[in-house]
Formats: sequence, C-alpha cells, structure tokens
Amino acid sequence: MAIEKTLTSVGNSKALIIPSDLIKKYGLESVIIEETAEGLLIRSARKESDFQKKLERLKKYKNEVYSQIELEVNDPEVKEYYSNPQNNFSEADPEVK
Repeated sequence: MAIEKTLTSVGNSKALIIPSDLIKKYGLESVIIEETAEGLLIRSARKESDFQKKLERLKKYKNEVYSQIELEVNDPEVKEYYSNPQNNFSEADPEVK
C-alpha cells in the first residue's frame, strides 16, 4: 500500500502526519527513518515486534531439534523406522531448513 502525503511546516522543519489507522495497525509510538537505495524507509522503533519474538523462538527451537536429531541419528530403532518402506513420509516437507 502506498500513500502520498504532503509535508507540513513546523518551525524550521517539516513534519509527516501519519494516518491514525496506520498508527494503530503498526502500534507506532516512535519510528526509525532509514535511508535506502530506493529512498526513505519509515518503520516502528519498537525493539521487538510480536513477529520478531516468534521468529527468535522458532530459531531457538530449530537448534534444539537439530541437536536432538544429531543425537538420535545413529540409534538402531530410529534407523529401522526410517528405512521401513511402509512408513509414509509423503506429507513431510523436504525443504524445511
């Protein structure tokens, strides 16, 4: 979504008025303005968004799961289970990283 806004004069500076629905939607209290190759990027200054918290949690558990897999990879029972052609793995996602 793109919104074109006109800057408002405030003393010797210019201000951007952000619509209230966007402030509510993104939980804005303060913002960070970054220069990018395409122009300016305005984003929330919140330290960690809910998405970022969940992403960090997933990364943490991913490492735990891989550690457990490494421990079990040579277990005879595990080898037998995965070598059995009757076990169906068609729903498994081979692209999971």
